[in-house]
Amino acid sequence: MRRNTIRAGWLATVLLCATALATGAAEQAAPKVTKIKMGSYYTPNAPESPATKRLIEMMKEDPSIRLEPFVGISIPGGGKAQLMMAIAGNTAPDLGQSWFHIIRSEINNGFMYPLNEWVGYDKNGNGQIDDDEATWEPWKSIPELWRRVATVDGKVYGIPEPVKSTQGLIFRTDLVAAAGLNPNKPPQTWDELIYWCQRLTDPNKSIPGALVQQGQKGIGIATSGWQWLPWVQSAGGEPIVQVKTSPKTGLKHLFGMDATKFVTPDGEDLSQVPSTWQANFASPEGREACELVYKMRWMKWLIDTKTGEPVNLTALDLKNHFVMVGDRKLEFTDKDIIKGVGRAGGTRRGEGTFDLLGTGEVAITYASVNDLFQAGVNANIDPSLLSWFPYPAGPGKSGARRVQIQDHYIVMYEGVKNRSKADRDKIWQVATALADTKTRDNTIRDQVLCGLTRFANPTDLARLGYDEYIKDIPKAIRQNFKDIDSGAISVSTEPWMGFWFTMDMALSRKVFGIITGLNGEDFDYIEALKLVEVEANSGVMFATPKETIDHARPYARAIFTCVLLFVATFAFVIIRSQLRRNREKKGTRNVYNSWFAWGLVLPAVLLIATWSYYPLIRGMIMAFQDYKITGKPRFVGLENFIILFLDKSFWKSLMTTFYFVGLNMVLTFCAPIVLAILLSEVPRFKIFFRTLFFLPQMTSGIVIALLWKLMYTPTPQGFFNQLVAYLNYIPFVHIESQTWLDDPQLAMLCCVIPTVWASMGMASLIYLAALCSVPRDLYEAAEVDGAGIFSKLKNITIPAILPLVIINFVGAFIGTFQNMGNIFLMTFGGPGDATMVVSLKIWIEAYNNLRFSMATSMAWVLGALLIGFTYVQIQFLGKVEYRKAQE
Repeated sequence: MRRNTIRAGWLATVLLCATALATGAAEQAAPKVTKIKMGSYYTPNAPESPATKRLIEMMKEDPSIRLEPFVGISIPGGGKAQLMMAIAGNTAPDLGQSWFHIIRSEINNGFMYPLNEWVGYDKNGNGQIDDDEATWEPWKSIPELWRRVATVDGKVYGIPEPVKSTQGLIFRTDLVAAAGLNPNKPPQTWDELIYWCQRLTDPNKSIPGALVQQGQKGIGIATSGWQWLPWVQSAGGEPIVQVKTSPKTGLKHLFGMDATKFVTPDGEDLSQVPSTWQANFASPEGREACELVYKMRWMKWLIDTKTGEPVNLTALDLKNHFVMVGDRKLEFTDKDIIKGVGRAGGTRRGEGTFDLLGTGEVAITYASVNDLFQAGVNANIDPSLLSWFPYPAGPGKSGARRVQIQDHYIVMYEGVKNRSKADRDKIWQVATALADTKTRDNTIRDQVLCGLTRFANPTDLARLGYDEYIKDIPKAIRQNFKDIDSGAISVSTEPWMGFWFTMDMALSRKVFGIITGLNGEDFDYIEALKLVEVEANSGVMFATPKETIDHARPYARAIFTCVLLFVATFAFVIIRSQLRRNREKKGTRNVYNSWFAWGLVLPAVLLIATWSYYPLIRGMIMAFQDYKITGKPRFVGLENFIILFLDKSFWKSLMTTFYFVGLNMVLTFCAPIVLAILLSEVPRFKIFFRTLFFLPQMTSGIVIALLWKLMYTPTPQGFFNQLVAYLNYIPFVHIESQTWLDDPQLAMLCCVIPTVWASMGMASLIYLAALCSVPRDLYEAAEVDGAGIFSKLKNITIPAILPLVIINFVGAFIGTFQNMGNIFLMTFGGPGDATMVVSLKIWIEAYNNLRFSMATSMAWVLGALLIGFTYVQIQFLGKVEYRKAQE
């Protein structure tokens, strides 16, 4: 029996060893698997997308590569905050996408890993990778501008995606044909476009499925700044220019945003001279483009009843109520006047210009023209009813038909520097797979298989051998692609220097959102455009000029010295006051040992120091640095504060903040006191009324803000506008329908009112508890003496709850300064800058512009304003008398 047991043990040992050897051999035979986190492109839930399809093909070709989608923490409205937090936490993806207009910002913040070990190195020191220096052959076929955008100081940080987006004007062929226009002969100039839009406008047409019957308009007007740029470019203008100063003559020369050659009229080459970038929004071409948008929205015209042709009206025509059409006098009434030929999307919840195109409320809109099939899906209409044309040529000799080409970059993030060279080579293999033509070809082949070749580029069809399908492409679309290839249609790009994303929002909020809104007819859009340009060139989009900072530096040092002296004096007074109190209490006997007391509060002190004072100190240091998420921050002294105090938009936001706080104090703070007094006097149903007013406190603040935003819908069908309409049934009452959040005069009040409604119940219960502590015999004695209700309030009620009111006032004041929730969700600082408070500006600087040093500088200025109120709060807290409330 024992021998059998020994034999079985030896046999098990031999089997285990054999299994281990076999497993080890298998592991050695199997290739090493390289896991790569993808920040974009790879979406397993959508395997039909061209990029994902290409990556799946690549993983089948090379099983050693395993792709994983990156999932990070998302912050609504936070821009690149998700990626930024991942990089800071060393959990960033290996490969991802950087947008054309922000790649320079991400490079400057150290987000990217340079690709020179595969692309090639700058050997001649000109800051670029020339063709003879490139070791990656496809680099030579990339347009020079696209190379420059992704190259900084000779380091390449991205390779362009193979699929580019072409922005143009999409239109519905059925509506165009119904208006008697030829879909194959689209407008060539702005005037022709206006004529088309007039012919496509029918204010009396009933639109099936439209939420609000406003008839049919010619064009859906986009309010985004980036969608205004092609109009500037089609007028021959440059929204962004670069200035180069000749080292020989000292003269400054202007070059366009997309320029790659920098030769002066006298033949001097300035390629190696650094560029100074400037916003050029308010140029003559920019003003013309802005005027075009205004004209689309507000131009006055009518339809000639005799000929059916549109007739434009001048100010004199409107005054006389007649217009001369040739030799014929055409009289009209106010009802005959038509305002504008377009309407903006977004005036109703969930409605954009594509929604309007789908319902037939507009016939033309701005969009990407690469995939009209997907555009039809987005608009919920038959894609075969869609076609497109470039932006028509603007006025003047420099005007030209244009399209805007948008491209993005495939990039590696800085975390790959910690991976082995073999892993980086695999990551590069994935990047080049995404950059090759197979990704674009997958899209073309899918279109052919689905019978959608009418939307494809004829050049791509011919390249892939699908010549027989070219005839299916409408004549106008074929001509568009032909004109782009020949240069008859010019090509422009988005801005790629500076903080364009911020200025895009500023243009939308301060200019085009107001022009296209219900209050835009009398808006001075040219002056607004000038102010946005000044703001962009004053440190918001581009850096403040060094000479401006140097000029202000002595004044900044003097002010900073005064601030330090004041803080030191303030601290000295507080410390001396505390020492005096300690001496006065020295003779008293403490119940507990001081060390025991410190031991009890030590955990709280450590938590507060860790989560409050440590970030506070780090923020103080960041305010004096040029702080980057990655890399070593650079000390800049008072430079951030100089730029901040020279920024007029900051001072304006500070004034807006005071206005916001004042409204909150008058409404949000005072309303609960009044409600508490009323509830204390209710003779019956006390519990019911208290519960009724408390219930909104149980609802999420986000839900409340979005609910009220819906009720503020500016159309006549909006909830509050319906209430206004009912009020008009009262005799001698007539109130116009309001635009609420779109009205600069009402927007701030509309943001504060939901807070009053939601928070009044909780605060009133606190005051109600304080009122219960007031002895009833005081009121009875006052009544015996003949005191009325106001006398009792003045002499009994208010003095009794005054300490609590003061404490709550200081806390509410500080909290309101830092609050921006409703503004963030309801207006995001608009319309214009009507609701742009400092706390929201700090958010934009930090999470959209990634300028943390500037954001912390703003935060310190805001905090400095509140330090005094905190001190006052501490003083009052030491004098408050607490008493038990009696029912």
